Amino acid sequence: MKTIFHAAGAGVIAALLSAVPAIAAPQVKIGEEARIPFADTTGIRNFRAENDHSLYIEGQTGRWYYAETLGTCTGLDFANRIGFITKGTGTLDRFGQILVDGRTCQLKSLVTAEDPGKAAKAEKAADSKED
Repeated sequence: MKTIFHAAGAGVIAALLSAVPAIAAPQVKIGEEARIPFADTTGIRNFRAENDHSLYIEGQTGRWYYAETLGTCTGLDFANRIGFITKGTGTLDRFGQILVDGRTCQLKSLVTAEDPGKAAKAEKAADSKED
C-alpha cells in the first residue's frame, strides 16, 4: 500500500514541476561594471592577459570579466601567475589591484565580458564540420 502512495506522490510532484516554468539564471549584460566575490580565496579560476594593460579574468562560476589597468602593467602580457589585491574586502572590483612580478597595478575598470576563447572554439568547431 505504501508503494502505491509513494508512486502516486512522485507522479503528482513530477506533474507539478513540469507545469512550473523553468527558472533561468539571470542574464548578465556584457560591459556592465562588475565585482568578483571571494577573489582573495577561491573566486578566480583563470586569467588571460590581452596585452600589458588589460586582461580577462574567469570567475569560479565560469563567468568572464574584462579588466583594464590604470597604466602599463609591465610583464602582464607574459605573466604565468598574478595576484589579486582586494584591500580587505575579499571582492575584486575596479578599485582593486593586480600583482605582477612583485609590482602592483591599479585597476581602472572591471566589467562583464564574453568568454575570450568563444570565437576560437566556434571557428574550430566549424572547421571540423567541413572535414
